[in-house]
Amino acid sequence: MIGVLSDAHGNVQVFRRMLDALSAMGADRFIFLGDAVGYIPSVEVLTALMEMGNRVQCILGNHEQMLLDGQYPERLESVYRIQATRALLSTEQAAFVAGWPCCLEVDYPCGRALFVHGSPNDYQNGYVYPDSDLTDFDGAYGLVFMGHTHRAFIREHGARRFVNVGSCGLPRDDGRYASAALFDPVTGSTKLVRLELSFFDPASSFAGLDVHHSVAELFKRRQADISGEIIESN
Repeated sequence: MIGVLSDAHGNVQVFRRMLDALSAMGADRFIFLGDAVGYIPSVEVLTALMEMGNRVQCILGNHEQMLLDGQYPERLESVYRIQATRALLSTEQAAFVAGWPCCLEVDYPCGRALFVHGSPNDYQNGYVYPDSDLTDFDGAYGLVFMGHTHRAFIREHGARRFVNVGSCGLPRDDGRYASAALFDPVTGSTKLVRLELSFFDPASSFAGLDVHHSVAELFKRRQADISGEIIESN
């Protein structure tokens, strides 16, 4: 089984809990779809990914791209906190991130799967929401795994399945639940996993980090219908 995660954004406490939850559900390999950094000025998720060695494959997200090239509006630094994160980045971590590909295509027994941060047409910056039109996405793949929007869903379109794994660090649909996916590469079975976040306190976790108020307020969001299997944190 493969655990697919995205958009941790420096929230290493929740990231590690999600890894534990997916492992307990049978995941022995992982694919991370990018945005280990951004919003929360921390490189601890990068450290955790490096510690995982060959158990994880990583895809470059838009925040890693900004971290590497510095190309983003200066006025957004107070929200993105890229410069603050770069100040913490080691040479080894920078080299690690620079080696991440923009996409991953894999032929599994169940068929070909595409893994991207954004969308099949714009690997880093494309947005695919629960109500997005999927007719423009062509390609020789039966499964697409994405992140970037921080909103989780699974949708079928024609012969393809589109999976947005949501965010394992900063959910934007319902702040009570982090999100990831569990994927069986033999059968193609895929389900969303929503980790209940009662253990996580944004106020204490973000203390002294100068996290923008809009980021902390994500955890106050509520949504009536939650996609995925809700599991309690241990």
